[in-house]
Amino acid sequence: MSSFSVEEVAEQADVDVGFVERLIHLGAVGDGGSLGPMDVRRARLLHAWNEAGLHPEGILDLVRKGELSIAWLNTPIMTRSSRLQTTFDELCREMGVRLAVVDRVYEAIGFAPPSPGEGIREGDRELIELVTRFVGVGAEEGPTLRLLRVYADSLRRITQAEAELYEAQVEEPMRRSGLNERQLLEFSAGFGDKVIGLLEHALTDIYFRHREHVWIEHSINHAEIAMERAGLFEKVARPPAICFVDLTGYTRLTEEQGDEVAARLATSLAALVEDTSRRRGGRPIRWLGDGGMFHFKEPGPAVLAGLDMVEAAPTAGLPPMHIGIHAGPVIFQDGDVYGRTVNLASRIASHATAGQVMASEDTVRRSQLAGVRFESVGPVALKGVAGPTELYQAFREPGGR
Repeated sequence: MSSFSVEEVAEQADVDVGFVERLIHLGAVGDGGSLGPMDVRRARLLHAWNEAGLHPEGILDLVRKGELSIAWLNTPIMTRSSRLQTTFDELCREMGVRLAVVDRVYEAIGFAPPSPGEGIREGDRELIELVTRFVGVGAEEGPTLRLLRVYADSLRRITQAEAELYEAQVEEPMRRSGLNERQLLEFSAGFGDKVIGLLEHALTDIYFRHREHVWIEHSINHAEIAMERAGLFEKVARPPAICFVDLTGYTRLTEEQGDEVAARLATSLAALVEDTSRRRGGRPIRWLGDGGMFHFKEPGPAVLAGLDMVEAAPTAGLPPMHIGIHAGPVIFQDGDVYGRTVNLASRIASHATAGQVMASEDTVRRSQLAGVRFESVGPVALKGVAGPTELYQAFREPGGR
């Protein structure tokens, strides 16, 4: 085990040396006469409690009385990357960037900007280099920082969802069974040791899988454009249809009512749309939390499924849906589908508003449906699509099924 000085524990934990000395005097850190990484965790947690008005003296008194557990002070949740010898000022001079860039990066990921003389942490160099590399090939700094903000906001929601699941599904039943706070903290610390590594591995693995699919799609889009310009793109006589389903206002609802409500909605949505799509001959390809992507062998059933879904949403206790459908060639790989057909269907869904089933002209032309009518909404400019796209809204005629 590494042996740290008082100053090193204070630096790694982002607390004052005096606070560490106070903890040593209380016996909260420095078991066995030496300091190490575990003491950094304890110092960080006790400092957080101290800032909330829960002073170390009172905490340690409760521990001695058996009402709280010292085990929680050792939780790996408080593990963080170490500080390095390089300061932010030195890093900026080395990389040729202004300190203001560091401030904006930290603000984007949701943390207070560091001071110039503060030691960088593992990962800080990579964050700054990520921004400079995108800017170096022509990207603007603002949109690049928005990417970091998306990362940070998504990861914050993930961690909140983890905590909400644990509190509602594990901790609250245990509390109702009679466990006190000390017992809950002891169990939590042991459980955290077992699952934190699994959570981190699962998170990175899911990211790698999605990243592979997204960048495969990106490369296929380039290939399709090149083949079409060369006159080599093969037209499909009876193309399939891609249908994107989204819940309207899902993000706002999640922010207002929490991820537990969002999870219930996602479950209800999955049950409804999977049943509906399968009855109409479709199959789910991707789930996106607030919606999904579905493949249909023919456009007509995709339109009927879309109408079924928007009509059934209120009965299922769901917010209104909006749906986009496009018919065209797709490329299958690893259980997913790719290509411009997928992109256009997604853009059409984004253009649709609550309760609308919106379809492309290709979809309408290939859908011979009794009991359904299509009304033109005119040429529409869709993000990322060259030129206007003719769109139609689908309606169920009275008595249509």
